[in-house]
Amino acid sequence: MYILDNKKQIQRINEMVPLRKDMDTFEVYYHDPSTGELWKSFFPRGFKKHEGTKLLRIDPLPSELELQLEICLNSPDDSDAIGLGIECSVKPEKWIEIIQLLDKNRKQYLRTNLNTFIKHLGVLNPKESLQEISIDPTQAGLTEEDLIQLTKTAKRIKLKRLFRL
Repeated sequence: MYILDNKKQIQRINEMVPLRKDMDTFEVYYHDPSTGELWKSFFPRGFKKHEGTKLLRIDPLPSELELQLEICLNSPDDSDAIGLGIECSVKPEKWIEIIQLLDKNRKQYLRTNLNTFIKHLGVLNPKESLQEISIDPTQAGLTEEDLIQLTKTAKRIKLKRLFRL
């Protein structure tokens, strides 16, 4: 679903046909003629700049967040967990919902992918993560208590999954 390695991205992009480019956000959409799939190349942490990790993924993602998590956190390729984590890290307004889903379904996910996703989501150090993307917690509807609770819950999820609770 996600391709993070630059060489693999270039190889995959060369197999596809570019459809449209947005040079303000550095988003490029591709069509794979051999499979009929649409792909998107973008910088989720770029914010109209050419910054951060470049992601290449199938577009669109499933509309349900729970299904996205299920697919990416059960994938044999950890780049899916990393990619989704990075993409969700710039959506702090969804962090509480994401953590609730992770807690509810933690037994269904591969432990290493769950830990990798949480690490890249940014909830273990939410203040630093929000500073990196220039978002004030109040803009995302998060209070100081919410940030503390997100960190505690994320650590608890990792611990519960470790002990298969």
